[in-house]
Amino acid sequence: MVVDLGFLRSPLAFTEVLANLRPAAWPPTDDDLQSLADTCTALIAGLDTWETQTRGQDVVDAEHGAISTAEARRLLAREVALSYEGDIAVLLVPAGERRVRVELRAEVEEYRGILRRTELVLDWVHDEEEHEHYVPLKPKGPQWYMISQLRDDLEEGRLVRP
Repeated sequence: MVVDLGFLRSPLAFTEVLANLRPAAWPPTDDDLQSLADTCTALIAGLDTWETQTRGQDVVDAEHGAISTAEARRLLAREVALSYEGDIAVLLVPAGERRVRVELRAEVEEYRGILRRTELVLDWVHDEEEHEHYVPLKPKGPQWYMISQLRDDLEEGRLVRP
């Protein structure tokens, strides 16, 4: 997959870029859900590719200036939660009025074990009925790297907002 990195060459508000995503229609169509998932995964893949191609060159956040790609990933995460079993969930798009909530999740077989079954979970409420849509992700792709980093960051106290 070829990733266009043009959007990372200009300042980007990492705390808001995914948080403000909304579907084109309400209730969301399958195309809307796929578009939301594609936007989230493209940004995460873009950071991963940028980090590799530039050998760790900083990106520019609209509020904080030059930041590392690791810090950009931290800013994308609205919340990070670790279950007692060690499964992890990263909130990328919060719930809201006419908004689809997007969460990046991974399960583990044993506490602190290898991340398994990485997926995006999109959920929303329409007419007082809850809906969910799951998008499986590559086992060792950029999303896996992001969620692995955020699990370490959570455990080591690096998820404090600047």
